[in-house]
Amino acid sequence: MATSMDSICNTIGIDRVDMRERMVLIEEQHDCDANFLVNALISNALKKDYGICFVLFHNTFSHYHNVGMRIGYNLMTLKEKGKVALVEPMKELMHNINEICTDTDTMDVGNRIFSDLCIKVSDNSKDNRFDGMTVVDNMFKLLRDSYDKVASQNKTVLIIIEDISHLSDLGLSLRDSMYYVRYIRSLMESHPMTQLCVTVHTYHNDPQNCILDFISNNLKYMADLVLIAEPLVTGHSSDASGKVTVCWNVDSIRSEYHWTEKMTYLYKLLDWHVKIFAPGATTFVT
Repeated sequence: MATSMDSICNTIGIDRVDMRERMVLIEEQHDCDANFLVNALISNALKKDYGICFVLFHNTFSHYHNVGMRIGYNLMTLKEKGKVALVEPMKELMHNINEICTDTDTMDVGNRIFSDLCIKVSDNSKDNRFDGMTVVDNMFKLLRDSYDKVASQNKTVLIIIEDISHLSDLGLSLRDSMYYVRYIRSLMESHPMTQLCVTVHTYHNDPQNCILDFISNNLKYMADLVLIAEPLVTGHSSDASGKVTVCWNVDSIRSEYHWTEKMTYLYKLLDWHVKIFAPGATTFVT
């Protein structure tokens, strides 16, 4: 599987481009799986001796560890060595809710990501308005603390915001979600040896009214590299699982490597590796 990650990195170009201070957006359209693109970025970052700060809204850390063992790296060991840090907001939310249901007086306010949500739920106040910005502030503080731990031992750090789509599940608005991204971009400006990867799951049934599509479209203007994984228009195929569109938004990079504005590839997900190839190719690139 390590070989397939190398080929994916080479195909999308991240093995040749200096990714420091760069933002990568991975859009995963409904009915397809873009995890292999995230794993390619992780593999490339570790080869370049980056530290990694995970913010996981969807998959667990164990998921990425298990995939990493197949590829050739051990995230658990790297975490123990200070190479990897982890934030799991959904687990923190469940922890907060469990504490509310048991004994609110013993809750450590400093460790709450969702302290404002907890206060609103536990109060009997008639004013139950949800302050999304407070939640965003709390989530960013936890991210910043984890980032600082990794950055203290690693010159360059990759921040992975995995499936920012789930912010809307927490009741956050488009404005709140974009503020969260802007906070992270500000962190990158003060720490220029940082790379950012944001993934978002989108639904294109009603793009005019879907907040996730609005988030993705806004992030596309901010990202240096946009990777779009989408299902095949023709439906199921035994030869391919979907297609990936690669869009480098940096003119100087496209000019240097003679890349077009959009490059499209097909991919096939197998049990132990991924195959990626150009449409119409007679052989796979593995």
